[in-house]
Amino acid sequence: MEKSDDISKPRRGEIEASQDRSRRTREKLVTAFGALLREKAFEAITMAELAERSGVAVGTVYRRFANKEALIPVIFEVYLQMLQTQSTDNSRHMTLEDDDTLWDATLKLCKAAWDVLERDPQLIRSAHLYARLRPDLVGEDWDDIIEGSVGQFRQLIDHFSDEVQRPDADGAARMVFYLLNTVMVEQGLYGDAGPGAALKVDTPAFIEDCATTVYGYLTVGEA
Repeated sequence: MEKSDDISKPRRGEIEASQDRSRRTREKLVTAFGALLREKAFEAITMAELAERSGVAVGTVYRRFANKEALIPVIFEVYLQMLQTQSTDNSRHMTLEDDDTLWDATLKLCKAAWDVLERDPQLIRSAHLYARLRPDLVGEDWDDIIEGSVGQFRQLIDHFSDEVQRPDADGAARMVFYLLNTVMVEQGLYGDAGPGAALKVDTPAFIEDCATTVYGYLTVGEA
């Protein structure tokens, strides 16, 4: 499978570039689109705005992307690029100390997850929203993202196997992934616009409560 970090690669609904100049135009459009996605929701981005930001004519945008729907797969491409950048940025990695306990690691995990949401909320919101609305446009890379995250949680569980009480480590890793990608994503991306309106806690308390939930799940054995 070819990776989506090749921003010259055409996506579903695009008109394939046949010349180097056309490929460079696509790169400019994808870069500009990624910048816009970090500023506002996909629904609010116009083709004219994309043309202005990328420095090309509106007609050129439509020659590369037949309509706005053709940009939806590029949302996931930009999102994957963001994750790849984070994975190579050591300053964004969660660091465990030798004397850290499972609780320490869980709290650091939740803080790291929240930091990601705070850095690029508009981009992440668009990726999550359209993964639900248009799953047919997501592509196989989305499965790779999920499995990569589950694998990181599995490593954490294995590292603290003496404290974790769940017999199925893989199942526990998938549940942690699910918890963080429902509770934290819901609050981080939608806040008072969703069920989070019922919460009356500040951000530090919310993060700690999420960590408590995950920690409790991992340390309480099956009934």
